[in-house]
Amino acid sequence: MSLAVINVHQDELANEHTTPSSNILANRHRRLVIKKKVIAIGKLSRQLSVLRENPEMVKEIKNMNGKLPVGTLAHGEQGLRQALSMLKAKERTNDDTV
Repeated sequence: MSLAVINVHQDELANEHTTPSSNILANRHRRLVIKKKVIAIGKLSRQLSVLRENPEMVKEIKNMNGKLPVGTLAHGEQGLRQALSMLKAKERTNDDTV
């Protein structure tokens, strides 16, 4: 939704031809910064919801590995399940070698 608002605002600014070129560049840069912030907030929101919805899986992964692998939360519940299965497979291979 926020990106849609930014895109509408971009169209409005494109229709204004009275703005000096330096202001146009400043506005483009400002829109880009805001767009990146909106995307970052969306990613953080998704990661927080994954943490809230799957606390048991997160605890199990942390108990096995000590920490969550990088990028696990970004892939949602499927990423948690994949990390958990990889850690269990790794644990099994370690048990087999001992």
